[in-house]
Amino acid sequence: KLNLEFHMNRGEMNWKIIRSVIPIIAMIFFVYYTKNLKTDYTKLDPILKTTAHDVLWRFQMNEGQELLYNVIQINGNITKVDSSDFILHYKIICTPDKISDFLSSEGKKITLKGRCVRYDPITEVLLLDHVVEIKN
Repeated sequence: KLNLEFHMNRGEMNWKIIRSVIPIIAMIFFVYYTKNLKTDYTKLDPILKTTAHDVLWRFQMNEGQELLYNVIQINGNITKVDSSDFILHYKIICTPDKISDFLSSEGKKITLKGRCVRYDPITEVLLLDHVVEIKN
């Protein structure tokens, strides 16, 4: 008959507990760090302040490539509001972080800031995201 008893002293027990908590702490730091890596485009200064007509003209003349993936500020009229985005000057599709800020803005003249994401030369549509209204 074999009697196997294993006794842990206090130090070994503490080490087991600490060893099991370390990955949880590491995961918390990882999530916190990666969450802070996201760029807040609403706080960036625009590289260009212009009208909706002018920014579309720049892209039509192939002069707008330096604006892509940068924040710009535009003045124009909201021509349509949808459930997730709105259209400025018939050709600029704006996707705000919160559409509720713009739901009652159709037909209104507005100054906004957003990141240029893509321009389609066939439809001549410009896409902006992270759009916020600039209040004067």
